[in-house]
Amino acid sequence: MERKRLNRGESLAVLALLLLFLGCRGPRQSREAVVPEPAPTPGRMGAGPWLLQLHQSNLWVRTPSGDAGYALTRSGRVVSQMLGGHELGWTSVAISPDGRQVAYVETAENPDANTPGGWSLLWVVNADGTGRRLLVDLRERTPLEGNVRAGPILWSSDGSRVAYVLYSYEKKPRVRTHYPLAIVDAVELATGRRETLFQWPERGSLFEPRGWSVKRGEFYFTFERVPPSPPEFTPWGVGEFVTLRLGSGESSRSPPARGSLSPDGQQLLLLPSMLRWGDKVGPSLWDGQALEVPRDFESFLVQRVAWMHGQPVAYLTTYRGAECIARTPPSELYRLEVGGSSPRLEQHTKYPWLLVLEFSPDDAYVLMAVVARHPQSRDGCALHSFESLLVAERSRFEASTSLEELIAASVRVDDPVSRLGRPLQGFIGWLR
Repeated sequence: MERKRLNRGESLAVLALLLLFLGCRGPRQSREAVVPEPAPTPGRMGAGPWLLQLHQSNLWVRTPSGDAGYALTRSGRVVSQMLGGHELGWTSVAISPDGRQVAYVETAENPDANTPGGWSLLWVVNADGTGRRLLVDLRERTPLEGNVRAGPILWSSDGSRVAYVLYSYEKKPRVRTHYPLAIVDAVELATGRRETLFQWPERGSLFEPRGWSVKRGEFYFTFERVPPSPPEFTPWGVGEFVTLRLGSGESSRSPPARGSLSPDGQQLLLLPSMLRWGDKVGPSLWDGQALEVPRDFESFLVQRVAWMHGQPVAYLTTYRGAECIARTPPSELYRLEVGGSSPRLEQHTKYPWLLVLEFSPDDAYVLMAVVARHPQSRDGCALHSFESLLVAERSRFEASTSLEELIAASVRVDDPVSRLGRPLQGFIGWLR
């Protein structure tokens, strides 16, 4: 049978119907597919211990001696955001409480109009590089009102969920200086289910998550409505400390302070701070109870709180390096003890110039920094100026009688050629 040829009008009609059919199949993907990276090759070799390091927008796992290691990521898009103010730490990479997983965020390779600022992709991966999963792609989220920027991430104390902060800015602020609203979402690792934990109703210049205790049913953060003026007189201001009870939505506030939650999420250490020089500083608190401290202890100078994992012990380091005087005074190390009749803080006088950063998950090793003792330039007076990064067995750390003896028993992990400053050459913490 001879086929009838379509005239020009019939052909255009068929073409229109075809385009309409294709259009009904849904919008064309305008963003790249997210493909998980392969597991590291050859993989984990040896028993460790293992340190996590951020280098050139990738994550690297290595031993303290550097004789073994592997790339945890190879995308080159890992975001490296640090804590605000003067405290050491990271907000864009988080190690799980048991040290077996790492949550991290990345920027999108091909951002589009729906891509928020800060970061777009939230991943989780096992410490050995296996089991990588995409937990959140913010480009697929229904846009919040205003301009959205993704902020810090945080593990729950039981390791079951990861929380992340979204900042919502007004598109057309009524005043020249505008501040965002903070929305805290969370994703469950087992199911991938996402939920909004809470939205803080006030706009402010600073919203920094500090801990999420599942056992206590509380979420902790610092919040600052408006930065003090002038800002150069705010050396250790961190804003109000807020405790939010997730079940009821009730909240309580403390004066300017920084809170530190124990690794198991059971105890809370509250260190008062100041927003301006000369402000009166209140008492340090352990679970609401006044902490016994040495007379010369200045809580607002604490740079780091390093918790042990197997016992309620922490080391606190204070440092005045920001004053830039003729000779920078040494840092001071304190040990927090909570056993006995009352919690107390004792000064560790044998290790001047030492800043304790983090204990390994099994408490067998400790990562430390030595503050620059003999600065050769103006940088020596700047905050967080260090001369070396060290790893030592905890037994050596506790048994050594002087800083020189401890250094001799330690392994240097930093690159001596590179200048050590606040980022500490990308070292994040320990993995199991």
